[in-house]
Amino acid sequence: MEKLEKVRKKIRSARLEKEYTQDYLGEKLGMSQKSYHRIENGHSQLKVKTLLKLSTILEVDVTDLLGV
Repeated sequence: MEKLEKVRKKIRSARLEKEYTQDYLGEKLGMSQKSYHRIENGHSQLKVKTLLKLSTILEVDVTDLLGV
């Protein structure tokens, strides 16, 4: 499995654990639900800045998301 795919799965898992919707995270990140969906499903690039914001919103250490 590709490294970025693993990161996206960890993000999705953390989102579901918090019971956050894609719409909620998109709003928190300043983007639409559709844009967030594209990131989570690998159809759009996951930028470092977005990853850092996600780790804060999801209250997960970024190293946990990266599997470091």
